[in-house]
Amino acid sequence: MEEFLDSLEHKGFYVFDAFLSQAEAAGVLAELKQHQSEAAFKKAGIGKQDNFQIDKKERGDFIQWIDRATAQPATATFLSKLEDVIQTLNRNFYLGIRDYECHYTEYPEGTFYKKHVDRHKTGSARVVSFVLYLNLDWKATDGGQLRIYGEDESYEDILPEAGKLALFLSEKEHEVLPTRRTRNSITGWMLNESR
Repeated sequence: MEEFLDSLEHKGFYVFDAFLSQAEAAGVLAELKQHQSEAAFKKAGIGKQDNFQIDKKERGDFIQWIDRATAQPATATFLSKLEDVIQTLNRNFYLGIRDYECHYTEYPEGTFYKKHVDRHKTGSARVVSFVLYLNLDWKATDGGQLRIYGEDESYEDILPEAGKLALFLSEKEHEVLPTRRTRNSITGWMLNESR
């Protein structure tokens, strides 16, 4: 945990390589696929409220919001572990995180999300962003890396392997590189106000 806190403080992000086991990640992926079979996924957009728009040139993913009260067992297990991380962040950094929101995400082959920040310029409750990857047997040649930028345009690429959890400050610039396979995750934000 010390390494996690130090990295978040000095680099603005941290990656838990095995936040979930492969079996746990496979369970979450099965629940994601069940929602897809119910045609629950929708095309994701950019902006919020009056500025919301669908733009395939900016991002290509499809999403389904997760209702924590009705989350299926594998997803609920992940959310419980995430809540422990939130408590740790509040205890050590006094971030005032009061809530969080998240959705299942699928990037079809050939899609991406161009460089952006998660904390909207017009005001946002987003403090820390997180992505739990659900991609079994993922290789570097499959693409779809999360690229997180530093202050000087340096960057670090994170391979979206099953069970891995990436956390980063929501004002950090990042992008999803083009994927050569279907890429699945849970994506979300820790908020400094209640939804």
